[in-house]
Amino acid sequence: MDALLLILLLAAFVWALLHATRNLRGSRSGVRAPGGGSRAERALEEELLRLTRGNRGAIERGVTAQRRRHPDASRADLLRRVRDEYLRDRTR
Repeated sequence: MDALLLILLLAAFVWALLHATRNLRGSRSGVRAPGGGSRAERALEEELLRLTRGNRGAIERGVTAQRRRHPDASRADLLRRVRDEYLRDRTR
């Protein structure tokens, strides 16, 4: 019985550790790993990647510029602003 409890506690610890560190993968360069973040954020990134033909650098530069204007905004909100600005500029 004690061994089973110990195994369950160990499994819970490993799960919590993996859950807590899942967003750290691929973050050495300061760019988030694809698939990290909320669903809305991922959907916006995918849409922007389609619009920019895979130009992740342009997206990140746009996010950086928007972050300067709106430092308290979430990443999803910044991506939304980048998308809106891109679409507005594209129709001119």
